[in-house]
Amino acid sequence: MMSKDLKIEVYSKEWCPYCKKAKAFLKSKGLKFEEIDIEAENNYEVMQERTGNKTVPQIIVNDQSLGGYDDIIALENNGEFNKLIGKEVRDLSTKEWELVILGAGPAALNAALYAARKGIDLLLLTKDIGGQVITTNEIDNYLGKADTTGADLIYDFWDHIAKYEVETVIGEEAVGIEDRENKKVIKTDNGKEYSTRSVIIATGAQKRHLGMKQEYVLTGKGVHYCASCDAFLYKGQPVAVVGGGNSGLEAALDLANIGCEVDLLEFQPKLMGDEYLQERINKNEKIKVHTSTTVAEIIGEDKLESIIIKNVDDDSTDELDINGLFIEIGLIANSDFVSDLVETNKQKEILINPKNETGVEGIWAAGDVTDIIDKQIIISAAEGAKAALRVNQYLG
Repeated sequence: MMSKDLKIEVYSKEWCPYCKKAKAFLKSKGLKFEEIDIEAENNYEVMQERTGNKTVPQIIVNDQSLGGYDDIIALENNGEFNKLIGKEVRDLSTKEWELVILGAGPAALNAALYAARKGIDLLLLTKDIGGQVITTNEIDNYLGKADTTGADLIYDFWDHIAKYEVETVIGEEAVGIEDRENKKVIKTDNGKEYSTRSVIIATGAQKRHLGMKQEYVLTGKGVHYCASCDAFLYKGQPVAVVGGGNSGLEAALDLANIGCEVDLLEFQPKLMGDEYLQERINKNEKIKVHTSTTVAEIIGEDKLESIIIKNVDDDSTDELDINGLFIEIGLIANSDFVSDLVETNKQKEILINPKNETGVEGIWAAGDVTDIIDKQIIISAAEGAKAALRVNQYLG
């Protein structure tokens, strides 16, 4: 059975990041699908009746409910997804590669493109597709792609590398790299090992946490790290956003746009985001800005009830009765799996030289996982290209 014989339906929501990841995964398989917006007509009720689930995405293949994004990735890992869609199940860990690229954001995908064009025998191995970019709603600073979205940009990237038939493993996460007989062996959370002559680490970065106990207790129960993912849960309700950089300002604006009363908290004496975002914040009557302010306490056991905020200048405190807390305080590099192998800084960013070398022979790094100053899509993509070109020289 090939994809043309399949009826694939994806219940989704426009700004749901896991929906975007699920669609990217299906596209990576060359599959066509019908996207059903749960906010239209009575689609949400129909989805619940058909799947027994209330969250999106929900993926249905030939009237068989497969569940959400994590569920289809689990099926991919055990080989069942390919069987379901009639594709050959192949174990790509049985051969030796010239290059394995870890990640599938702009740096990894552009590295794959450049490496493929050089004729390098490569494997792209990633936990999921798109990195941080796929959850970005508006992008207008990538040359030639005016007024696009992160998801559309990633889909375009993926379509481009698909032209070169790049081998991919999606759903497996690298957990370590070892030297073995002059080769690099990448170990994954699926218990597999991939042998290669060279590696490009382009695993990106993830959201920072405040480091408070109740923050972890209440994650998903009022505490969130992605407004584009979970803002809709709090439509018209009181919320707070921690972080005065671009991510925090964009989150506050998104929440205000769906009728939330927003308290925006920033530790510094002033907001740190782009000027045009600050202007929009200051003009929005639904957003109250608190500078020189920290979260002193998160209150709630089964769900978030309120937070205590503290002014760092005079130690005064105030309690905010809110239903949702969105933490947008920057990034931390996804480098733990190689922390004992390559040199990193306090932000866990991998230290690289101008050639993207890590200091370990045969291992390069590119993009937001590294200590480059500017974390921008176009810069990450360029860093991926640089790393691939250096690998090409290394392989001779």
